[in-house]
Amino acid sequence: MSFPRSLFPAIAAAVVATLPVVAPAIADAPAIRIAYGDLNLSTPAGIDQLYSRIKHAAAQYCEPTRVSTGTRLNPTYDSCVKDAIAMTVQKVNVKGLSTLHADRSGSAGHG
Repeated sequence: MSFPRSLFPAIAAAVVATLPVVAPAIADAPAIRIAYGDLNLSTPAGIDQLYSRIKHAAAQYCEPTRVSTGTRLNPTYDSCVKDAIAMTVQKVNVKGLSTLHADRSGSAGHG
């Protein structure tokens, strides 16, 4: 089972929302809220902590795609997590976060 790309904005919307209620783009779409009001996004430590929270949320979001195929995981899970992180980082639109993501994902020069 994989999530259609249209659901990824739900996780991104949850990241940028500062209100307690988050409305996903699709009525039945799952959403995960990532709190970051306690972080100073002008520091490398704050950016690193937010990136860690995004990765954790993406893993939770994509958990339903995590299916064992014998001795390895279905590649759909890895793809889901990678896409969810990338789309969330793009939606948050913080330069330091984008730079960190490019460095860690090996996508430097693509954003």
